[in-house]
Amino acid sequence: IFFRYLFKMAPKNKKREQLEKEQKERAEKREKERQEKERKEKERKEREEEERKKKEAEERERERIRKERNAAQLKVYDGFLEASQRPRLLTMLRKATLCHDDLAQEILVNHLLRNYIHHNLYQEADLLVSNTKDTLSQPFRSNNQMARYCYYIGRIKIVQLHYNEAHDNFQQALRKAPDKAIGFKTIATKMSVVVQLLMGEIPPRSVFRQPESQEALYPYLQLTSAVRFGQLQLFNNVVNEYTSVFKQDSTYTLVQRIHQNVIKTGLRRITHAYTKIAISDICNKLQLDNPEDAEYIVAKAIRDGVIDATIDHDAGTVISTEIADVYSSPEPAAAFHRRIQHLTDTHNQAIMTMRYMPEDEELEDKDAQEREKRKEEEKALEEALEEDDEMDI
Repeated sequence: IFFRYLFKMAPKNKKREQLEKEQKERAEKREKERQEKERKEKERKEREEEERKKKEAEERERERIRKERNAAQLKVYDGFLEASQRPRLLTMLRKATLCHDDLAQEILVNHLLRNYIHHNLYQEADLLVSNTKDTLSQPFRSNNQMARYCYYIGRIKIVQLHYNEAHDNFQQALRKAPDKAIGFKTIATKMSVVVQLLMGEIPPRSVFRQPESQEALYPYLQLTSAVRFGQLQLFNNVVNEYTSVFKQDSTYTLVQRIHQNVIKTGLRRITHAYTKIAISDICNKLQLDNPEDAEYIVAKAIRDGVIDATIDHDAGTVISTEIADVYSSPEPAAAFHRRIQHLTDTHNQAIMTMRYMPEDEELEDKDAQEREKRKEEEKALEEALEEDDEMDI
């Protein structure tokens, strides 16, 4: 019985051993495949890391070369700011004008305007603009040069107290400037905001919410808030805090002009809130030195039409008159006129920027069309003759 049992169990044990051996071999094979896969994955990651580092090194090298190139170009560009370069630029402008090189004229005029404005020679810059107005092509060949030209014209007009023209030029510069010119658009926006404040207008808040220039425009947002509410103390605090920023942007002298606008805004709010108020109270609210200065400022505001009120010198009070209907005044007509003028200017500029085919090319196209027409007629005549010959045969 024992041997019979052994003979029965021997094949089963061999089969079990064979299965265990196969399972072990499969496990070893899976382990080897897993290790090989991990090795390949590790090599792939190392190659990717090496490629990434190589790309970063190449990118850093390209960035370094680009910065060096930009620094060299900026050095050359800033070299034109020297007063000694002015005769050279004028000579080059004269040659470009004689050769009718429109693009060179635009570039050189902008260089000269930048040179004059850098040295505060605004009268010479205005004279250059008046002398080159007829020689420059209208519209400009380059939108970038057009944007720079409008910006420099706005800088000249703002010094000459022509705020409306300056604001129009700054807006035109912002429209013509490319999207990548963030620095140029930021400084043009700063100038536009200051001009609007000098005109007695409040820029919309959307101007200060542009993500690429929000931080740079923050001092001007604080300045606008002070002017809007007519808070003279807040205005002085903002000017004192950001004096270095305003000087760096070349707007410090323009910001100082806004002081009178802040006083006018505060005075307008006071006269709207009170029908009768003492001049001494106005002096305290506006934080002026003495009541005599307050009386002079109120009288000047009444004469300029800023407020509609009368002064009782005996009682020392200011009596504001009832606010009239704004639609009975010429303000709506003036607003409509400004809008229509803007649309008309935009339409005229769009027409001026259109390119038309030269007359010589039009004549050539007409001749080519006539030749094609004659060829078609000759071909049709030959086909008709061939058909007649076939009919005769």
